[in-house]
Amino acid sequence: MRAAARLGGWLAMGALLADCATTGDPQQGGFFGWSEAKARDRQSERQKRVAGEEAELAREDARGRARETRDAHTDRGIAAATGEHERAEAKLHAQQMALLAKIDQLESESPTPASASRARTYRRKVNTIAAQTALTTSQRSERLRVIAAEIDAALVGLKH
Repeated sequence: MRAAARLGGWLAMGALLADCATTGDPQQGGFFGWSEAKARDRQSERQKRVAGEEAELAREDARGRARETRDAHTDRGIAAATGEHERAEAKLHAQQMALLAKIDQLESESPTPASASRARTYRRKVNTIAAQTALTTSQRSERLRVIAAEIDAALVGLKH
């Protein structure tokens, strides 16, 4: 009887173990519920996840390097444009100073108060045009060239 009871107990335990689900995680399955194949599958899945995350990290790094390259290119473009603008402004200022010198000459050589007044009008025009920052430097420079031609003509008229 004891042998039969013991055998019945073993059979019951075997039935219970057969019904138990196996796992690839040794912390969950215990000694009898652990499966080496499931453990390999679990490791493989984790390796795939790690590889996917590493690939995403590599893509992010590449995007970051591309962004840094674009930023550096943009910074060089801004620096070049700033330098070009500063040179244009300096050239415009030199053009303005040359015109003001001609205007001083015109005013000092003017034989009449009317022609001296005309010279002062040119001075106001030149200073106004140079100060109009709403216009580009090339637009202001072109307008100053028109005034320069008028001043040159007035200076030639004084000599004749």
